[in-house]
Amino acid sequence: MATKENLLYMMRTNQAVMKQLIDDVTEEESTVRGAEKFNHIRWLVGHILYSDNAALEMLGYKDEKYKEMAKLFGGGSEISNDSGVYPSMSELRRRIYDFHEKGIAFVEGLSQAALDKETDAWGKKQPVWQLVSFLWMHEFYHAGQIVNVRKILGRKRPFG
Repeated sequence: MATKENLLYMMRTNQAVMKQLIDDVTEEESTVRGAEKFNHIRWLVGHILYSDNAALEMLGYKDEKYKEMAKLFGGGSEISNDSGVYPSMSELRRRIYDFHEKGIAFVEGLSQAALDKETDAWGKKQPVWQLVSFLWMHEFYHAGQIVNVRKILGRKRPFG
């Protein structure tokens, strides 16, 4: 599979998975952490959105608004139990769905040369598509965390 098709496949899969995981989450449920103090769904969705935007920026996508999310959703950010600190779940849901659509369209327009451009982000020289691929696989890691919170909420498994 060519690089672009692989990235698009990952993004479309992430899009479908996220919809199944968060479509039915209420505002109140979005900040449940359980006795284990898991990351709550609202933080997870914001973190995924922030990370996905950072990945696309490496490919040349421009959306400065996402950088405002670093304090709340960047790696190592403190997770608050105060729901008022975060955008609403409905806003985050709208933003991640919109991002997936825009991101897919953006990647569809990229050349192989743009994907192969070398980066030394994180101290390792590599084609930018590899770093983007890693960040989009990272979305699945956090999707698993959302599944755990859904179990605490008493929800049925979202997949088969």
